Amino acid sequence: MVTAQLVKELRERTGISMMDCKTALTESDGDIEKAIEVLRKKSVLKAEKKSGRATNEGAIVIGSSDDVSFIVEVDTETDFAAKDASFQKFLEDLTNFCTEHTPSDLADLNKKYNAQLLEIIQKIGENIKISYFEKLNIDGAVVASYKHSDNRLAAIVKLDSGDDSLCRDIAMQVAANNPMAIYPDDIDQEILEKEKEIALATLVNENKPEEIIEKIIIGKLNKFKMENALVEQPFIKDPDKKIKDLLGTAKIISFLRKKVGE
Repeated sequence: MVTAQLVKELRERTGISMMDCKTALTESDGDIEKAIEVLRKKSVLKAEKKSGRATNEGAIVIGSSDDVSFIVEVDTETDFAAKDASFQKFLEDLTNFCTEHTPSDLADLNKKYNAQLLEIIQKIGENIKISYFEKLNIDGAVVASYKHSDNRLAAIVKLDSGDDSLCRDIAMQVAANNPMAIYPDDIDQEILEKEKEIALATLVNENKPEEIIEKIIIGKLNKFKMENALVEQPFIKDPDKKIKDLLGTAKIISFLRKKVGE
């Protein structure tokens, strides 16, 4: 006989909905251990179906070991699921694992957590996936990170010298302003070509001499490069200074930035 107490106990042990617990107990003639087996089999099937659904919300986790700093993005379907206790516990476990056993890449990390993700998908009722993993080798450099309070945006910066405070300020800058490169000349040429096309399109009907148009284009591209090169950006805490003014003799080696959904 399936009692309310049995349903409650199964619910507490599995985290599955009361209705599914009752159905599983009915199928297993009230045997709670067999009911768990039934739920596990059904959970995998349901979770696999949900794993193809779109994920537009989620959270960013960051961490460091002695050797690397890393960023991971874990996506959910809704903000509600991203705040679920099971999801938050998963993020904590994920951070600890990446800190203690640095994955080689995203595929390696997904392989480790595939089964656990399916369990959480069934429990929460939404698709969840690890969509991004990148790391920076510390190599004796100065490395610091910044994560926004909403857990949806983070950045890591690596300097050849300097202190943690400076490095963290620049990580905050990277998170806020999303630079395309460290230096103006490092910006991808394809991006610059597209900007040139856009600029030309805006000038096509202005009947200016070709040499004037060329100067305008050069000016627009230079402005674009200054705005999108990290060292040339005004510092968000003090716009009268540029990032290059803060660095002194220090140099930016590399950076990572990730925002949920980008």
